Amino acid sequence: MTEIERIHDVQKAFFQSGKTLDYAFRKEMLQRFDHALHTYEKALTDALWTDLHKSYEEAYLTEISIVYGEIRNHLRHLRCWMRPERKSSPISIFPARSKVITEPLGNTLIIAPWNYPVQLLLNPLVGAISAGCTAMLKPSPYTPHVSTVLSEMIRTTFSEEYIGIVEGHRDVNQALLEQRWDLIFFTGSPDLGKKVMLAASKYLTPVVLELGGKSPCIIDRDADLKVAAKRVAWGKSLNAGQTCIAPDYLMIHRDVKDEFLRLLKQEFEHLLGKNPQESQHFVRIVSERAFERLNSANGFSLFATKSITSCKSLKVSTGNIGPNISSCITIRLFWNNAGT
Repeated sequence: MTEIERIHDVQKAFFQSGKTLDYAFRKEMLQRFDHALHTYEKALTDALWTDLHKSYEEAYLTEISIVYGEIRNHLRHLRCWMRPERKSSPISIFPARSKVITEPLGNTLIIAPWNYPVQLLLNPLVGAISAGCTAMLKPSPYTPHVSTVLSEMIRTTFSEEYIGIVEGHRDVNQALLEQRWDLIFFTGSPDLGKKVMLAASKYLTPVVLELGGKSPCIIDRDADLKVAAKRVAWGKSLNAGQTCIAPDYLMIHRDVKDEFLRLLKQEFEHLLGKNPQESQHFVRIVSERAFERLNSANGFSLFATKSITSCKSLKVSTGNIGPNISSCITIRLFWNNAGT
């Protein structure tokens, strides 16, 4: 029996004991979780700096504070959420009474990505604890210092029969997905999401998939260009653009294109300075592989068409990879006027 199988079996037995069902137990675990987060806050923010060059301010804003808020919200509403909800009954079953009772699903698996390695692991854990489930946690191997701190925090706060954590690469993911879980919460790439869904389908396991995608931003000619430029620059600079909802590409009306790009370059410089690599508030690319992929990109095509014009780059940075604005695509949109 492997370590993963052992922990899975003891968690299954612990859940079946019924200990997690009680309101007092769930409340105590949430309070214990909150205390642990306060205890390990500095260690976590230091690890985020080491792995991602994420400043304390950004780490607190995008990671730590979100988990604090989630815990507070659950503590505030847990008793109400657990309370049975009365429902009206049809005359055909008179004099029966109806109500909805919420019950935990059971043993859960939470797999986190590298871009927000703290909150995307711990936020789902808050929900698992509040619901009365057990949880197996799998942090990202691409942020090793964060993973180490998270493992220490979880192991010193909870028993592994209740909340367990394992570290490793995709071979560990595969071993985890071979087990039968009652819910899988996965955040990551669509490619790995497909593997999670395929593994879950074997047992018809419910899944929550929070996957990456494309996030276009449309700048029409009547937009407030300065406000739009500030918002786009902030959204793309946050976490060095390594956010699933960061603006991927812009669709700009040709009448305002040049002015908007001028303002956008200005806003990037305002946020990060002339050389973002010297900024204490500019996150680094997570891995050498990701760095090389970005560094080798000379341009992009939204559609495989012949409408690509000459490509130019308005570089903001003077070293390594900083924000780049590529202006190289003309898109022609066609509408089907039938029925309009």
